[in-house]
Amino acid sequence: MIDSKMPQIAKLPLSKKVLYSLGQLGVEMPAFFLSTYIFIFYAPLQGEKIVASSLVGSAVFAGTLIQAFSNPFIGNFSDKMMFKVGRRRFFILTGFIPLTVFFALIWFPFLSGMSMAILLALYLMLFNLFFAYVVLPYQALIPEIAISSGDRVVLTTIASYFTITGIILASIIPSILLYLHFSFSTIGAIISVITAITYLIVGITIKENRIDNPVPRDYSVAKAFVQTFKNRTFDRYIIAYLFFQFGFYFFEASLGYYVEDIVMPGNASYASFIGLYTLVAVISAIIFSPVLVKFTKKYGEKRAFIVFMSFLGSVVLLAYTVGLIHIISNVVQMFIIMILAGLGLASYFILPNAIVSEIIDEDEMLTGYRREGMYFGVQGLLERIPSGLSGFVLGLWITYMYLPTHNSLFIRDLSLIGGIPIIINAILFIFVPLKQDIKIAHKMP
Repeated sequence: MIDSKMPQIAKLPLSKKVLYSLGQLGVEMPAFFLSTYIFIFYAPLQGEKIVASSLVGSAVFAGTLIQAFSNPFIGNFSDKMMFKVGRRRFFILTGFIPLTVFFALIWFPFLSGMSMAILLALYLMLFNLFFAYVVLPYQALIPEIAISSGDRVVLTTIASYFTITGIILASIIPSILLYLHFSFSTIGAIISVITAITYLIVGITIKENRIDNPVPRDYSVAKAFVQTFKNRTFDRYIIAYLFFQFGFYFFEASLGYYVEDIVMPGNASYASFIGLYTLVAVISAIIFSPVLVKFTKKYGEKRAFIVFMSFLGSVVLLAYTVGLIHIISNVVQMFIIMILAGLGLASYFILPNAIVSEIIDEDEMLTGYRREGMYFGVQGLLERIPSGLSGFVLGLWITYMYLPTHNSLFIRDLSLIGGIPIIINAILFIFVPLKQDIKIAHKMP
């Protein structure tokens, strides 16, 4: 916790926190819409399939691998390159247009079958490449513009509200437009335009602080990568977080199938309810976020992450019981589960970026360099593998387990595949030696 005798550090103005956080709409809306709807758009359980679910999963995995392996290079370049507009802003301003164009193209399937599967993989790879190109430097701004742990928690809390708003919009817009019989292509185009506007605003309004100890230009990606893993705190943090990434994204990607087959079997309007369920979860996260912030201030980021993640994993496991209890309807049971999930989701929206920022401060004490880009880049490399793998596993599960038998038990099992890794994440985080406000403590006389 922060010592009352520590020197006062200039805080980031509220207006700048809000303007920075606006970019979270551009992070979450396309990512959430893509992971939630791509499987039921291209390969629904019932009705005409554009591409087989196994091929959709493979395309998703290929796209995330591209993003994963580009992250360290983009992170290292953004640490070293000094542009007039700023070493982070340069990437945001030059990348947001191709990012949004390739996202829109995903929702215009001009072909079908294997040809479309190849084209989809190409679209996803290009979208993910530019997503890393823009989002990673955007995230790397956090420890640059907010110095203290308290200021970062406030910034990431405000950002979490915009994260939640982005998910709300990505839930409400499809639900309403699908109910009004608009196409996925139209919805994808609308989300692309909103994404472009948010990044443009961030790129124009956020100014970067001057860095007194930039990374030398001859600091190679390989050297930076190896140095990152010399930080014991980061090593243990990222191992735990990888389990969460797989479980969370698997549950998110499989939610459409779960609603279609378990919650609302035979109901043609199930797709519009997917957005409603996610909307309930994120509204619940907004309501519970002050509880998380208060808990974090009292007990620290580490304990808060463990407690709230444990709760989230337990709720995901609880989804297995939907339809097994007949006191209330399946629809209501799922709504209750998503409300409870919001309490755990609050930790996902607020804490990870604040935790990584503390680790970056520790790294600066060890190396003498500010390497925000590389840390977020390595995290992006590693976390995208399990998140992409979750889509790949889901595609294989549906193709080779469910479709040959149409046994709903295989759909119900999806909640177990998502929930257990989240619980493992919380357990492993117990062993992360996280330090708070190490940079401020270092500056004390």
